[in-house]
Amino acid sequence: MENNAAIASKLNQIAALLQEQGVAFKPAAYRKAAMVIEELPRDVSTYGDEKELKKLPGIGEAIAAKIIEYLQTGEISFLVKLQEEMGGISAELMDVEGLGPKRVRQLQTELGIVTVEQLVEAAKKHNLQELPLWDDLLEQKVLENSAKIDERVKRFPRSEVNDDVDLLIETIGKVSKEGKVSTVSVAGSYRREKETVGDIDILLVTDSPKEVADAIAQLSIVRDVVAHGEKKISFNLHNGLRVDVRLVKADQWGAALLYFTGSKEHNIAMRKVSIKKGWKLNEYGLFDGDTVIASKEEKDIYDALGLRWYEPKERVDGL
Repeated sequence: MENNAAIASKLNQIAALLQEQGVAFKPAAYRKAAMVIEELPRDVSTYGDEKELKKLPGIGEAIAAKIIEYLQTGEISFLVKLQEEMGGISAELMDVEGLGPKRVRQLQTELGIVTVEQLVEAAKKHNLQELPLWDDLLEQKVLENSAKIDERVKRFPRSEVNDDVDLLIETIGKVSKEGKVSTVSVAGSYRREKETVGDIDILLVTDSPKEVADAIAQLSIVRDVVAHGEKKISFNLHNGLRVDVRLVKADQWGAALLYFTGSKEHNIAMRKVSIKKGWKLNEYGLFDGDTVIASKEEKDIYDALGLRWYEPKERVDGL
């Protein structure tokens, strides 16, 4: 579904450029719309006209019109105008993970780089290190991310990743047998049973986060490690599928699983309910001040908030 990935990328670019201009509220709306388009079960072009697109969550009249414009012309004139207003900022460079408008503008003005090909060439020659606030680590990361643009925007049909998820759980289960992991579950859009996924989120409970993260980093299924800490380890599989493994404490399991399962809109709706009660809800638990009301199981949190249980696949929009 190339249209979905391309349109989502352009909507995210609009969000970044508007935020750079200091525009309030709109960046969040464009990011939400981008996420909705990315997670569509089929190509956005099959959804019909502007009226049908507006039925999708987060897609209003203005964004629907931009989607139709892209499908008809291959461009979004509003984005082109924004790019021109900001000095002809390169849309191609903004597709590289880790590069926002400020760094892209720096690359253009300081080194004359406007394409990913030029960026890769400069990084290989270590020219990026000469820029203010750049170092060899950032240069290497940009070089790696430049080579993964196609992977980053790709979404995988659920049927294509089922075996990968089973293998992940089985392989991490071997670490569990050593007594260092007590609970493992898939979260994210896969748990919500979306037809396509951009990455895989896995949660596990451990009292030895560093040992477990180190052990996962050494697993044979790991192609390359992207981030490695005591609370999270991210890596890519052989097919470019990104995996984020989050390591949590047993008494935070329910809150973490709820938070990282999503969707973002469902989580926001639940937080609004908690705020009305004078409480706070985050990935660590449901709190009344510093007192934990619920955190160990997802259902405990729903019950405490006076909400019915929502199956993961139901957690799409609000409540």
